[in-house]
Amino acid sequence: MSFADDPAEHFKFDLYAAHHQSSDEILPFQLVAAKRRFADLVDRLPPLAALAEHRSVSEIGSFDDLAKVLFHHSMFKSYPQEALFEGEFDTLIDWLGNFTTNDLSIMRGRDFSTIDAWFDALNTDTAMHLLHSSGTTGQLSLIPRGKLEHQFSIRHTQMALAEVAKPGRFDRAAPDYKVVWPAYAGGWSGVLTFGDMLREVLCANDTDFFAQIPDRQSVDHQLYVMQIENARASGQEFIDAPSDYVKSIIDRSFVLRDANAKRVEELLERITGEWRGQKVVFAGGPVLLYNLAKAGLAMGLEGVLAEGSRILNFGGFKGVSPVGDEEAVIKRFTGVPHINGIYGMSEMTTAFIEAETGNYHVPPWIIPFVIDPETGEAYPQEGVQTGIAAFMDLTSQTYWGGLITADRITVSWERSPCGRTTPFILPNIERVEV
Repeated sequence: MSFADDPAEHFKFDLYAAHHQSSDEILPFQLVAAKRRFADLVDRLPPLAALAEHRSVSEIGSFDDLAKVLFHHSMFKSYPQEALFEGEFDTLIDWLGNFTTNDLSIMRGRDFSTIDAWFDALNTDTAMHLLHSSGTTGQLSLIPRGKLEHQFSIRHTQMALAEVAKPGRFDRAAPDYKVVWPAYAGGWSGVLTFGDMLREVLCANDTDFFAQIPDRQSVDHQLYVMQIENARASGQEFIDAPSDYVKSIIDRSFVLRDANAKRVEELLERITGEWRGQKVVFAGGPVLLYNLAKAGLAMGLEGVLAEGSRILNFGGFKGVSPVGDEEAVIKRFTGVPHINGIYGMSEMTTAFIEAETGNYHVPPWIIPFVIDPETGEAYPQEGVQTGIAAFMDLTSQTYWGGLITADRITVSWERSPCGRTTPFILPNIERVEV
């Protein structure tokens, strides 16, 4: 078995050990794993076969070969968008079948009244764990993850959180954290799936997980919101809801919004009451974390979390708002002296959690590349390189794990001051495409 078939098992759930492999030791294993992934998938995934033929790659003999067959992130938006709006789900299954080795035949010929129902059935009745992006680019990406990769993602999350929890590592067999999640309680987006994983990994039971919005996010509603944003951008005033189903979700969203202040009050009561003295993970985007912290400070609450609590922030604080005091406010409210940033994307099974140096180390089962934005070619994997971020996720076995992102990053292959030997991403990450 290759180390990339199950990294958690290979490294015995020890991310510290994974980040202290010598490059002489790990690079040959990475190349062998990439060669095997490509050979196994190229004849089963038509888009990969087409890209390989276009780039004249018949096998992976080097990392340069691998860099030539990474999917551009827009590949996962290449489905007919009208098929989502018009409920042409067989068309979407045909498209999705090109990107996964999982059998989707059971889904063909079935009628669904909503996109939510289609997602639910697909993820219940097949081996898929289909995810969608947030839609900030104007269209949802459909990520063809399988249940196999979802299980890997849970295990990788366990490894990452164990490292973040030091000192006082949590016990995988007996999790004892409480989680504050200032977002929807669930949904099929990549971010909300991460919330589900936090609940599964850190919480002993569902009452240990507090979601700010006690509801699942609707894909139908998300598409409608995107329509509104696109209409506003083109100067239109209003777009009516496309169905009674979406109208009902909109009505419920107003109810939930009106109940938000009460929900915040309930959370603060729980933190200062039954959760007092217990370890809490406060996780979410900077704006959501900031708003909760401001509400707590307004009630005279400071330093409310017990020792051993952690804060996980997605997206960083730069450019979040003109206020500029977000990080200080969150630290003052929680009493947690350090905020761990998280960098990742729905297309990969692993998110990178900020190290004590402020950098994001890339574990051995992910191969980082930096792409020249002018030529589209990969820079040498040495020294310090700045360009478009790209990755090969070696654990993706039912879909192709090679991805060119929309981000500009700087990657260093030099030795880190923290002692980790894996390549690391500097914190100056910037979204450069929409």
